Amino acid sequence: MSAGPTIHNFSHDALQCRFWIRIADEDAVYARNAAEAIFQLLDDLDFQTDLRHDSGPIASINAMPEGAMVAASDHIRALWDFGETMGEESAGAFNVTAGNLFKYWSKRGELPFNQDDAEWGQVVNATREGKFKLEGCELTCVKAGAAVDFGAITRGYALDRMADMLESNWGIHRALLMASGSVTLALDPPGDSSGWRIGVGTRSEIKLCRFAFASKSTLNRHGNLVDPRSGLSVQLRSPVRAIANSAMEAEGLAMAAAVLSPAELEELLNRGCSRGAWLPDDSRLGSITYFEVTDRPESQETTA
Repeated sequence: MSAGPTIHNFSHDALQCRFWIRIADEDAVYARNAAEAIFQLLDDLDFQTDLRHDSGPIASINAMPEGAMVAASDHIRALWDFGETMGEESAGAFNVTAGNLFKYWSKRGELPFNQDDAEWGQVVNATREGKFKLEGCELTCVKAGAAVDFGAITRGYALDRMADMLESNWGIHRALLMASGSVTLALDPPGDSSGWRIGVGTRSEIKLCRFAFASKSTLNRHGNLVDPRSGLSVQLRSPVRAIANSAMEAEGLAMAAAVLSPAELEELLNRGCSRGAWLPDDSRLGSITYFEVTDRPESQETTA
């Protein structure tokens, strides 16, 4: 009986979660060197894109007074441009300048909510009135009140950049990249397999090749999903999942899918190629309907 393909596993903590890289059919030392180089990139992305760093670019952006501007890095511009596009396509259901809304709900936790709450009303109005504008490499605070927060898509963006480096700089194409189990990016599968096996919940799995899969959940969490249109927190009975060609797009779609109606979501999916969604009621829309869903064995690559 022939042995299965050799798969090397590496992990690293960044962006407040654990990242994994699984590299197939490569020399062990070469694979490790590639992973270490990519994790250096990941550390830089953490500082450049995560708002928890008081001296980082995001904190500087949100501290700008009205009329001020800062130079935006390639990473910031890429995240901003995607956020603007997804915001337009979703009619405001996705908003990278709603950071203060997420902060409000995260701080509130499980406390009872009343829409007459003055603080909430102030945050909602400030978010709606605030405005940033990107022109070339300069990001300007046009109107104070909003706060940039790329947290909904930074892990997906990081996976896309990691995959690009893995293939372009190291010539490695058979790999699976994961962030926290909530975002997965599958490159070419190992050996003669048709795809990497990806767990969906505890009972199901699908096979992915050159696709990304992302999920958003409110399990044991409060305030991590907010509808920017209403300013209200969203609770899901089970995760919402999305599939796309890139990990950032899959994350963005999952975030929007958490607050959109099925009809609105279907319209959003139709605006792009290969987009799909798996809703909490187990219904599937878009490209994901073409993937075979099978029962999940005990051993599994990852879960979304």
